[in-house]
Amino acid sequence: MSPVWFISHGAPDLVLRDQPATRFMKDLSLGPLKGLVVISAHWFSRELEVNVAHNPALMYDFHGFPDALYRVRWPASSPAWLQQAVQETLQQGGLAAKPTQRELDHGVWSPLSLLDARSEIPLVQISIPAGMDTRALWQLGQALAPLRQQGIGILASGAITHNLRALGPDGSPPPVWAKAFVHWLEEKMDSQDKAALLDYRDQAPGAVQSHPHDDHLRPLFVALGAAGADKSVRLHDSWDYGSLYMGSYRFG
Repeated sequence: MSPVWFISHGAPDLVLRDQPATRFMKDLSLGPLKGLVVISAHWFSRELEVNVAHNPALMYDFHGFPDALYRVRWPASSPAWLQQAVQETLQQGGLAAKPTQRELDHGVWSPLSLLDARSEIPLVQISIPAGMDTRALWQLGQALAPLRQQGIGILASGAITHNLRALGPDGSPPPVWAKAFVHWLEEKMDSQDKAALLDYRDQAPGAVQSHPHDDHLRPLFVALGAAGADKSVRLHDSWDYGSLYMGSYRFG
């Protein structure tokens, strides 16, 4: 049974900086996988979509960063057999995915260029339908879960805290509300309290401050659904730009 991961990908320039999270990603082994399904906080769509570009280029979906970041290249591959496996599994789970060709956003290539620098693992990216709430995202993860039995891992890329207005200089202490939210979220994941997690926005301390917009947390619910009964294991614990928690987790 292949694992599920949630990776906090942080700021786009993480790949250029020597940070604890950068070193963690470079050292983490995803293990032997036939393929990988990736869900990023940077691809929202009206309906569920699957990227069927076989050698997708990179999307530089940010501005104001050093020129070196726009010169990063990472040769991703997305073979037809993997795309077909993902579409068939989703269909069997009652979800139709519209095929589309798209570049990979930095929520995919930024962490994976560190995790799999030589691009040895083929991947398929699927979108997040904008109308899905936490429960529907959990169900999307459940629909993807059978792929794990085929040696295909599932990687969700987002952020445990994501308030761009609360960013600070390197080394600045994390805000109290961000620490409270992280503590609550990890506690509920550890106890597998699905009801509380689905209702995090009303129950968790610091939820709205940690996620004024919840786009970066939504991939977590896909990961939780795909994980099933597998408990979370925290793989990494650090902060960046003061308020960005770089926590990453494996399930299974």
